[in-house]
Amino acid sequence: MKIILSIDKFLDKISGWILITLLGIMIVMAFGQVVLRNFFHTSIEWGDIFLRHLVLWVGFLGAVIATGQRRHLRIEFVSKIVPQKVRKIFFIITNLFAAIVVYLLMQAAISFVELEFEDGGILLLDIPRWYFISIIPIGYAMAAFRFLVHSLQWLIEIFHGNWETESGAAH
Repeated sequence: MKIILSIDKFLDKISGWILITLLGIMIVMAFGQVVLRNFFHTSIEWGDIFLRHLVLWVGFLGAVIATGQRRHLRIEFVSKIVPQKVRKIFFIITNLFAAIVVYLLMQAAISFVELEFEDGGILLLDIPRWYFISIIPIGYAMAAFRFLVHSLQWLIEIFHGNWETESGAAH
């Protein structure tokens, strides 16, 4: 389990650093585009397309981080009505379900990237389009992994006799 947790921690760190870097690039690029348009009546031709794809990357990396911190979208009221004694079992089941759904989305995203690869389309600066959308299956894979890690952590806690959930932290 230590190896799995260290992989999870690494994913969190690398996702965070990439996210910060991409947000910085987005801010500089967007500001540059505004300055170029307003003061020089020109712009970077591929800038807007590049920014749109960075939004995609930022969204997926943010989702991976949110999943790791257990701050992803969830049905909160159901966990409130489930008795405290079985709440962790409920969390395990819902996280396993989420992992399965995200895995299926990852499979569809892999097919999408394969189609883009076969198409051979170029998005900008002679960079193939599939490079930019590769974050979709990668993001889904990382989110599925993190859902599974949470399920394993709760399962281990149950086997050690810890049925209690911390308020807000165990979801």
